[in-house]
Amino acid sequence: MQLFDVALAAWLGERPGLCVFEPTCGLAMALEHNGDLYACDHFVEPRWKLGNILETPILDLAASDQQRRFGQAKLDTLPRVCRECEVRFICNGGCPKNRILTTADGEPGLNYLCAGYKAFFSHIDRPMKMMAEELRARRPPANVMLHLAQEEADLKRRFTTARRNEPCPCGSGKKFKHCHGRRRPVSKP
Repeated sequence: MQLFDVALAAWLGERPGLCVFEPTCGLAMALEHNGDLYACDHFVEPRWKLGNILETPILDLAASDQQRRFGQAKLDTLPRVCRECEVRFICNGGCPKNRILTTADGEPGLNYLCAGYKAFFSHIDRPMKMMAEELRARRPPANVMLHLAQEEADLKRRFTTARRNEPCPCGSGKKFKHCHGRRRPVSKP
């Protein structure tokens, strides 16, 4: 459910609210029991240690150049294929810890979840746009379910009433009899 909330926020032009989909990193620091503060909860390793809050105020560590560079690197290291992607507005390349692949052009930094993100966010594009429209009109976004159910019923009706020589309701451009209206041979036992 959280992914749908994040997606809807993106389609509304809002911040995602989940660090992995933010354009930059640095808002999810990790504080250890001994006071050590790390740049991110996914990068609790010596290289990303900002310092210790018992020695340096947490505000100073959070606002440090080291933390700023860490956060900006997420954006600055996006491969070209990500920068040009139609779903970048929502995924922003995902979490840097998952950027372990190289692109088809050989550029490092591709998220191993990229294909799944792209397929998922492309698949939900239309319903998300519909839900965003409902919210902007101050109507419940769940209305999208009513609209989609009505469309499905209309499509089902068009398939059941299509005549053989009419265009197929699927939009293929073929006649119904040569597409979804094809008679399937009955297999004999």
